[in-house]
Amino acid sequence: MAPASLRQRFLRLLGLYQPNEQHLSAITLRHRLKVVVAAFVALLLVSQISQWYLAGSGHILLLASMGASAVLLFGLPGSPLAKPAVFLWGHLLPAAIGLACSHLFSSFPLMAAATIALVLFAMYLFEAMHPPGGATALVPVIATTTGSAPGLDFLLFPVGLNLLVMLSVSLLLQRFLRPPRRVVPGPGAPLTTDLPPLSRSQLQHEDLQAAMDKFQSVLDISEADLMQLFSLAQQHAQLRQHSAVCCADIMAKDLVTVSPQTPLSDAWSLLRQHKISMLPVIDADSRLVGVISVPDFLKDLALPELTGTRQHLRSLWLHLRLKWSGLIRSGLAGSGHNSLRQHKVGDKMSTRLVVAAPTDAITTLVPLLANNGLHHVPIVAADQKLCGVVTQSDLMAALAHKPLA
Repeated sequence: MAPASLRQRFLRLLGLYQPNEQHLSAITLRHRLKVVVAAFVALLLVSQISQWYLAGSGHILLLASMGASAVLLFGLPGSPLAKPAVFLWGHLLPAAIGLACSHLFSSFPLMAAATIALVLFAMYLFEAMHPPGGATALVPVIATTTGSAPGLDFLLFPVGLNLLVMLSVSLLLQRFLRPPRRVVPGPGAPLTTDLPPLSRSQLQHEDLQAAMDKFQSVLDISEADLMQLFSLAQQHAQLRQHSAVCCADIMAKDLVTVSPQTPLSDAWSLLRQHKISMLPVIDADSRLVGVISVPDFLKDLALPELTGTRQHLRSLWLHLRLKWSGLIRSGLAGSGHNSLRQHKVGDKMSTRLVVAAPTDAITTLVPLLANNGLHHVPIVAADQKLCGVVTQSDLMAALAHKPLA
């Protein structure tokens, strides 16, 4: 076991070191700076606008609970407690409850206790759990200790004004703070409504929802983040189990390759001769520049949408036409009768590549081959030179051999 660092010893002395819990150090420095800037801008605008409108009016300029809300909105943007609707109603409802209790009760202890109890009940009832709202509810209650309870205008100034400005600023800054996640499908990902193959064997949305319904507590994490967390944990477990096997151990090294200047007819002949569906394309220095596969030959073949007998007749006619005219043997393709010998591999090859390194664990290939619809993953070194290729069969054999061994 590695010796504890000076920082860990100091935190352990203060009782703050928890080795088995999540640490804020997982958040990158760049993201932390973004959070600091966003909170600064938000509080600056809320305070400045409130001062412009409410200066000299006798109203409170800024609710202290806005500071606590800023921590949630910008520090924990993925939390269910930081949703815009939860933020809005999590302050309005408590403010109304606190205002009502400040007029209904004369005993300060009873007033404060009843306010928080009713606030909790309302937050549970309306699915608007926002902890800083408890502080907002106590503002009119505390005001009764130095004077009379606020009037109904308290819900507009400062509560309404603070909430409107804070919500508007937070929505504008969320794009800067946490850009929306865009899932870009891989080159071979099927455009269907089915889940990717890897996701079908993992935790499903229905499973997670059922577990959350039975969990007698509120989770301070969004469902999407929880799914991603489980997926990362599962990948980490697979990596630990198969960490000793890397791509270099299972890749094919004796490869059939072509160059960008190779005629398409020669490339097609190599695919048929070796009964493979993909050829790596390399330059004079053995660097991978692209791949040419069977779909690259067929993507320009436009066929009408036919069904039933017409589809079978069309397929038969196309087969006879290719056979009689020798399109494949002579290198002609498509309805334009362009000779494949007049085109090079560089004209048709795919340059959008998904590759791995020889030292990568084989578990890194699982999402590439399963979710992206790929059948081969080229293995390239740091200088982009081609080292080998791993196919779906190679990966299946390696993963099956590990448990058996």
